[in-house]
Amino acid sequence: MSAKVLVLSGYGLNCEEETLFAFEHVGLTGSIRHINDLIYNPKELDDTQILVVPGGFSYGDDTGSGNAFAQKMRLSLWDHLKTFVERDTLTLGICNGCQILTNLGLVPAPDKNYGQRSVAVTHNLTARYQCRWVDLKVGASNSPWLSNINTMHIPVAHGEGRFMMEQETLDAIQNQIAFQYCHPEQSEGSPDSRGDSSASPQNDTIEPANNEFPFNPNGSMNDIAGITDQSGRVLALMPHPERGMFTWQRDDYDRLKDKAQRDGATLPEESDGMALFKNAAEYFEVAKRKRA
Repeated sequence: MSAKVLVLSGYGLNCEEETLFAFEHVGLTGSIRHINDLIYNPKELDDTQILVVPGGFSYGDDTGSGNAFAQKMRLSLWDHLKTFVERDTLTLGICNGCQILTNLGLVPAPDKNYGQRSVAVTHNLTARYQCRWVDLKVGASNSPWLSNINTMHIPVAHGEGRFMMEQETLDAIQNQIAFQYCHPEQSEGSPDSRGDSSASPQNDTIEPANNEFPFNPNGSMNDIAGITDQSGRVLALMPHPERGMFTWQRDDYDRLKDKAQRDGATLPEESDGMALFKNAAEYFEVAKRKRA
């Protein structure tokens, strides 16, 4: 594989190991870098194709989730970050990383105005931390992260995951909505849960959760669970794909395993979350073949 992955760590980010594992599982190489090390040597981004800000609780969320970490990146790395996302690269922010990318204005970045913050990710309407598995309708068809994915069943774990914005902004980013929460019965044909992508329902037949709890766990506007920039190459999502990479991790694994045994079938090893990482690897593999 031709792409190099850099996963950030430090000050309370705590999902870096499993996130890097996911990329390595699909054949990519990478490393974990403390944010201070990247600040000391920002030119490392020049040799990086995929930048990831993983989940966690940076700075204890004391000044708002992702805010302090985003400010540290803005003050110390902004010119390098902007150059990075404007190249043919991929950027991913998961949970706390989603909040950081949003605070930085790397998403949705209307009219490619990176740095302009137009969306907030704020406290759940329940005023409680929500840790549960959710079902997602996939959109943002131009995003290489989401190629050939219709639905996903992966977990959330956050206290501040509610996307909020002005109606004008929402209207402008309709094509940049990567994920919307939906009802579980609508995504039962999930690609990896049955090992057959043809069984997955088409996006236009899936209705969002309509702000119904617990299917929308945080009250997010328009049931939004993730957004991209205009290019689709920068993805920020609140659910955790790295915690739903394998079938045995799923909350419904016992039911799936029982059904497979009764049907004489074999469950696939990989589950929905792995598809994102496979798409990242494929994006650069296709680019490599085109250059050859």
